Amino acid sequence: MSALHETLKQLVADACTHPPRSVARQQCIQEIYRLVVNSGKIWKENTPYYSDAFQETWEYCCQHLEDYNPKISAVTTWIDTRLKWTLKKWRDRQNQEQQRQANPIASDEDTPRHPLDNLASNPGASQAMQIWQATVTWVQQDPEGKLQQTCFRKRPEINAQALFLKRFPSETPWQEIAQEFELTPAQAKDLPKFYNRNCLPLLREFGVVQGYI
Repeated sequence: MSALHETLKQLVADACTHPPRSVARQQCIQEIYRLVVNSGKIWKENTPYYSDAFQETWEYCCQHLEDYNPKISAVTTWIDTRLKWTLKKWRDRQNQEQQRQANPIASDEDTPRHPLDNLASNPGASQAMQIWQATVTWVQQDPEGKLQQTCFRKRPEINAQALFLKRFPSETPWQEIAQEFELTPAQAKDLPKFYNRNCLPLLREFGVVQGYI
């Protein structure tokens, strides 16, 4: 366990011992902010709403320090996961607005959704956020190796784990993923089908086993 992780975990614990608006708590929060921003472990992207999403994420985490669970993730992972979730919310909002302007009667009923997407419907639900963090940690660690073994067309680098990390919560476009893996047009067309048929069931299975869904 890294020194940074231990330092941040202790700072959060110390902050939680002080009243919300006390000077001592604010000092802990300022140090947490400095270490987190300089850690290089926080997602960055060039989008017009990134600063707003980051500010929203930071304000939420500062107000919910007591919700942080060191048994689930590191502080940087907790904040980073929350940030990606917030960015997804901003991105969805922007996409919906663009779709509404382009086609006011368009429907997204046929758009595949992650089995755990409903967890993101309430950003204020700390329990749902913990479930999301646990799910992301499961994907990153792949303890049973199922995700890495679920490969697309005998391409071991294009596996369920890699696709999950690209598709949620950041939702990298399929076209961009296809270009990254240098897929042919036919392969690029089949990749989303593989994801829906072979990968998402693994995610649902995890949710069921954990009692999330």
